[in-house]
Amino acid sequence: MAALLKDLGVAAEYVDLSDAFHYDATGRLDQSFYQEAAAVLRKKITACEDRVPVVTGFFGNVPGSLIDGDIGRGYTDLCAALCAVGLKADELQVWKEVDGIFTADPTKVPTARLLHSITPSEAAELTFYGSEVIHHLTMDQVIHASPPIPIRIKNVKNPRGVGTIVVPDPVLTAGHQIQRSQPSDPSLIQKPKRPTAVTIKDKISVINVHSNKRSISHGFFAKVFSILDSNQISVDLISTSEVHVSMAIHAGNSEGSSFDKARLELEDCGDVSVLHDMAILSLVGAEMKNMIGIAGRMFSTLGEHNVNLEMISQGASEINISCVIDARDATRAMNILHTNLFTFLD
Repeated sequence: MAALLKDLGVAAEYVDLSDAFHYDATGRLDQSFYQEAAAVLRKKITACEDRVPVVTGFFGNVPGSLIDGDIGRGYTDLCAALCAVGLKADELQVWKEVDGIFTADPTKVPTARLLHSITPSEAAELTFYGSEVIHHLTMDQVIHASPPIPIRIKNVKNPRGVGTIVVPDPVLTAGHQIQRSQPSDPSLIQKPKRPTAVTIKDKISVINVHSNKRSISHGFFAKVFSILDSNQISVDLISTSEVHVSMAIHAGNSEGSSFDKARLELEDCGDVSVLHDMAILSLVGAEMKNMIGIAGRMFSTLGEHNVNLEMISQGASEINISCVIDARDATRAMNILHTNLFTFLD
């Protein structure tokens, strides 16, 4: 790329990062590594002076391995984020092969619309629940920088498109808390905003554990989660009662000997059943806490179209409402919700 730019008359310089870092700490990388990395990148890029830096997206040998540990695939995005942090950039642009972030997967939902802006919390929820938006570690570096740096996602095949911008959340003053706003005068109640997006996470298995003892509930839960932890199984979604717990687990955690071992150990806690070939259907939106009846509308709409719900969960932040459904209904359910809660909400 550097050679191509030079051939076109653009002064450019190749910046090799394959041996850029010498980090002595062992174990899991912490934020100090990324701060040091941003400083190293700043020095290398500013050394290019007025030449265009062409930076490799690979860091070389890193203790603990970013690929096996925190980042996995996504070196280039993280590298770009650290460059932006080191240079205190006004904006980080991540170029992909899509126009940005949509209200649903446009390959499965024909009526999906491009979102012009989104909050980091919404982007994080969409990434976790199936939409490949941007790696959470990449986003953390720029959103938590001082000052925070917006991220714009653009399409290499459509460079003139505006893309989607991930705008940092407003900084709250000391003592200020987000409150649900409920006007006392009904005439002042405005029509609710739409949810931000709907997404599907495939390859889900559900483990149901029903306690066979009248034990104290916290002891029951402690034993269940201790078993999952010892077998390194992460839970994507959870729903509980005093003597029952349902957990949605991604296929990466539900295949292999560790899952079978955990299932056998969980039988000491009570009756265990497992459902395979499921999917998590999630409705995401930062404003949903102020949308009266949005959960009821979501579930009643699915029920009217004969989509059975195996499990329901809503986070404390109220930015996400999720349910587990049969994987065979996933695409149809996503289209149903998009049509009823996005296209014809008003």
